[in-house]
Amino acid sequence: MATRLRLRPSGRGLRPSGRAASATDPVAQALLALFGAPEVAPTLISEQLLERVPVQRLQESVDLLRERHGELRSVRRQKDLHLLLFATGSELVWARLDESGRLATFVTGPGALTARLAARTTVPVPRAAAPAPAPVVVPHAVPMPAAVGEVTPPVAVAAVPAVPAGPKPAAVLRLQRIVLAYAAATVAELTFPWLTGSATGWLLILAQTPAFAWYVLRTAPSWALPPWFRSLPLAPVVVAVLAFGHVLGAGLGWGLPGLPELGLFVGVVGLAAWTWRRCRPVPGAPTAHPLQLRSPLRGGTFVCTEAGGPAVNRHAEASLSPGGDRAGRYAADLVQLGEGPQWRGRRALGLAPATNERYAVYGHPVVSPVDGVVLAAVDGLPDHPPLASTANHPDGNHVRIGTDRGVVVLSGLREDSVQVRRGQRVAIGTPLGSVGNSAAGPEPALRLRAESSVGLGLPFRLAEARGGLYRGRRWAIGD
Repeated sequence: MATRLRLRPSGRGLRPSGRAASATDPVAQALLALFGAPEVAPTLISEQLLERVPVQRLQESVDLLRERHGELRSVRRQKDLHLLLFATGSELVWARLDESGRLATFVTGPGALTARLAARTTVPVPRAAAPAPAPVVVPHAVPMPAAVGEVTPPVAVAAVPAVPAGPKPAAVLRLQRIVLAYAAATVAELTFPWLTGSATGWLLILAQTPAFAWYVLRTAPSWALPPWFRSLPLAPVVVAVLAFGHVLGAGLGWGLPGLPELGLFVGVVGLAAWTWRRCRPVPGAPTAHPLQLRSPLRGGTFVCTEAGGPAVNRHAEASLSPGGDRAGRYAADLVQLGEGPQWRGRRALGLAPATNERYAVYGHPVVSPVDGVVLAAVDGLPDHPPLASTANHPDGNHVRIGTDRGVVVLSGLREDSVQVRRGQRVAIGTPLGSVGNSAAGPEPALRLRAESSVGLGLPFRLAEARGGLYRGRRWAIGD
């Protein structure tokens, strides 16, 4: 049985850092005590937390951070968060104490930011009506199993209670507004060629229609709509060409264009150029050649809902924010487009269904995209309903595969579906599990990313996608 190396720092040299993380900051003192001792002392943890998370699990979480970043040197206060400064890295922490000064909440990594937001927006519940929310303990790094051949048990977490939704969730209303905005812009584009007062103005309107079509096709949520939506942005190009007959019939001259036509041309072309630049993946190191992977989803038509640069990829956008997860800089979310008259090429039965089973990708088999060794296999975390994601465990059920060039992570797997164990060697096409909705995301999807040994994101490509990945990229592959 192979056991995991456990580092035991002596605790010497630990000191608070920063004006707020001094001796007057009890949270910083508690974090120093937690990481300064060779073993996690139960006296530092609240009873409510120990009921849900064993001391052994907390010890594994602390040791994982030590193994990744080295010995803790200091703690610095950053507004209502704390920054753990290690010998070779740092971690953001959302930590809170109970009335007796013991740790009741401990969230590290990117989850610290979302946990802070959840704490700010959670509606207070009277004590007589319901018990207080349970504490959350989530390490940024997934705890490694103690022995080869065992599936890593999930970290014990307590979900933040969801505020009862109204008739329509905010995410659904936002998606409806986005679709209506694109439809309104298309209708306006259809009318502009008939309102111009000169042939030169018509030419400018015609010249900007390809840029408008590209912008809509690149940024609009086309995977959530019927296939005919993809042809809708091309209608202004056709109508602008047909409007040339109106220009000739009205005898419009080729003088200077009006300000509306000129402003429309500059605005649309400029927006498309800015979006094109922001759609490109964030530049990596000069030697960071993309990893060549195979599609982890097979037997259907698939599309990227999040991929590319920060303009069209929430993972890339989050990685550029202070304290963001740099491992997800090139991450991509993959979904399936359903087949048959019921699905009509959509990724779900409806605009934003409230049940996971109405998404085509839910339960779809996931296979290994690369040859390698399983470094971690996490299972047992429940699938949350669509549009009700929590930040307790960003990766959810997932598998980490080590290769000679980095680590490939497949996240958001379905509960009780993981079929591999730590230490198992896998080849391309080895079954790993099935797609679920256990990760931090709005709906069922397979999140795929590659990272280096130090946790930095690596670019990658899928052989079946024929080129770089971006939002809306589609590919079809058989079994």
